[in-house]
Amino acid sequence: MSYKTLLCIGFSMLIAGCQSASTAVPPLVNPGGDITLIFNRENSVLTSIWRARVFIGDTDVCAIPIGDSCQVNISAGSYVLKVFPFGSSTLGIFTHRYEFKSGKTYRFVISPNDPALIINFIGPGSIIYTEANRNSSEDTDNGDLTMKLVDEY
Repeated sequence: MSYKTLLCIGFSMLIAGCQSASTAVPPLVNPGGDITLIFNRENSVLTSIWRARVFIGDTDVCAIPIGDSCQVNISAGSYVLKVFPFGSSTLGIFTHRYEFKSGKTYRFVISPNDPALIINFIGPGSIIYTEANRNSSEDTDNGDLTMKLVDEY
């Protein structure tokens, strides 16, 4: 075998070994309760490099890097969930009110909000986009990140 072939094989193995698997990051705060909330952040090129901050009400519960997840427990009830990239200079945020039933598990996926990513690069466009996509303080989807409920069991 030539040294070029060995070099290519070695480089490929190095690259494959450097790829990290998704890990569960510990929550910043775990309020406790019989409901499990799992937040998975997509591993996407368009995703903000900042950690996704997840708030339940006014409590900062998770700071999730790209491709990782976080799990918290809460008690039954109605909560406003907020997601945004901490440290980002954009104005928008994702907020939505959810009703959680006792004993259930809910899984959410946090992904790039493609229209917001494009418009937020345009300076004044971000202010217009932020205001145009604000329905109420409990229902907005105008930041770099968005979140969807994908499983309930």
